[in-house]
Amino acid sequence: MSTHRHDLLSDRAVRPLLMALFITVGVTVLEVVVGFLSHSLALLADAGHMVTDAAALAMSLAASRIARQPATRTKTYGFYRTEILAAFLNGLTLWLVVVWIITEAIHRLIHPPVVQAPMMLVAAIIGLVANLGCSRVLQRSQGQSLNLRSAYLHVLADALGSAGVIAAATIIWTIGWHLADPLASLFVCMIILWSSWSLIRQSVNILLEGAPAHIDVAEVVRAMQSMTGVRSVHDVHIWTITSGMEAMSAHVGVDNLESSQGVLDRLNTLLCDRFRIHHTTIQLEEALLDRPLQ
Repeated sequence: MSTHRHDLLSDRAVRPLLMALFITVGVTVLEVVVGFLSHSLALLADAGHMVTDAAALAMSLAASRIARQPATRTKTYGFYRTEILAAFLNGLTLWLVVVWIITEAIHRLIHPPVVQAPMMLVAAIIGLVANLGCSRVLQRSQGQSLNLRSAYLHVLADALGSAGVIAAATIIWTIGWHLADPLASLFVCMIILWSSWSLIRQSVNILLEGAPAHIDVAEVVRAMQSMTGVRSVHDVHIWTITSGMEAMSAHVGVDNLESSQGVLDRLNTLLCDRFRIHHTTIQLEEALLDRPLQ
C-alpha cells in the first residue's frame, strides 16, 4: 500500500521568493560592475556568492513550478529530481569560481593593486542591506519547506560575506592596507566552499538514493517492530525524492494477514507523525512463527 503527500510551495511562498530573487540579481550586477571599476576582488567574490543565492532562489521557484507537473509513463515520480540536478551542477560551478578567485587572490597578495575603497564600501553596504532585506522577506515563509529554508540560509551566509567586504574596504580606506582586499576575498571563498560542499554532499546523497541524514533507519525499524501485530521488518529502503519529500518501502511480517489492515494503518501513522515519511509502500506478508525479528 502506498500513501502520497507532495509538499509543493504554496502561492504565498512564491511571491517572497520572486522579490528576493529580483533584489539579489540586481545587487549582483551592481557588485560585478563596481568590483571591476574599483579593482576589488573581494567585491567580485561576494558577487559570486550572491550568484549562489540567486541560484538557490531560482531552484526553489523552479521546483515549485516543475513539481506541479503530473507524472508521466516514463517519469513515474514526476520531475522532482530536476531541482537536485540543478543543485549539484550549481555546486560544481561554484568550485570553479572559487578556483579563479583563489588564483587571483594569490596574485594580488604578491602584487596588491590599488583599490578604490569608497566605491567598494558603498557597493558592499548596499549588498549587506539587500541581503538583510531578502532574509526579512524569506523569514516568514522559510518554515514551509526545506527549499525555502536553504535559500534563507544562503542569504544569511552572503550577508556575512558582505560584512567581510565592508571590513576590508574600511581598512583600505582608513590605513591604506590593500592586502585586506585579497584576504577578504579568501574569507568569502571559505564561505562559498562551506555552503557549496553541503549543497553537493546532499545532492549526491539524494541522487545515490541514500538515506536522509535526519532519519535513523535502525530507529525506524525498531519503532515498526514495536507495533502490536508486527513480527518482522526487512528489506527496508528510505530515500529522498526531492527536498522535503522522503519515501520508504519495506516488507512487514504480521501474525495474520486477514486482520492486518489495522496494523498497516498504525504503521503509516507512525511513519508520518514521528518520522515525517509520507510516501510509503509497505508490503505485508504472513510471518513464520519461528522467524526472528530483524
